[in-house]
Amino acid sequence: MERNGRPPSAEETRKQKEELDKLKRETPERRAERLRKQEEENTSIVREVPKAFDFQLVGEEVVNYRPAYVLQATPHPGYQAQGKYGKMFSKVEGKLWVDKQDHGWIKAGGQVIQPISVGLFLARVLRGSHITMQQMRVDNGIWMPERVEVRAAAKIFFVKSLVIDQVLIYSEYRLPQAGVPIQ
Repeated sequence: MERNGRPPSAEETRKQKEELDKLKRETPERRAERLRKQEEENTSIVREVPKAFDFQLVGEEVVNYRPAYVLQATPHPGYQAQGKYGKMFSKVEGKLWVDKQDHGWIKAGGQVIQPISVGLFLARVLRGSHITMQQMRVDNGIWMPERVEVRAAAKIFFVKSLVIDQVLIYSEYRLPQAGVPIQ
């Protein structure tokens, strides 16, 4: 794994190893519970998006050599927030690029149109903060993250300002080979 074209620092490597060791020691029951919670969270997001936004077809573009529909997403008036992320949906708007062939999403971009509070007065993500996520289609039609760009400003405890300008790039996906342990 690399970050900004460089191998991880000793501290990052140590943290990754600790996390991996923790997962290796996880009991089957704990693992099942963790995966169930993750699946529940992912499912709730997918269920909420069509309720939270009004989508309008605004055009067609080519993204990563793939023809795509471009949809504008605006908060649905009167949406009643559900789930962990539901309250954020009414405070963001954006666009979604959907592959014309297999209907997977290629790209999504959104910006904060009203400040979003995170935690009980812990942090406030400011208006104008932006995120763009892009996916690539890999073997067997699986869509995987390719690029995530975050440009955000926040206030912590209404005092300290924080600016995030980060680009994450994912590449070189490979299917695991039968009989070869994943490390």
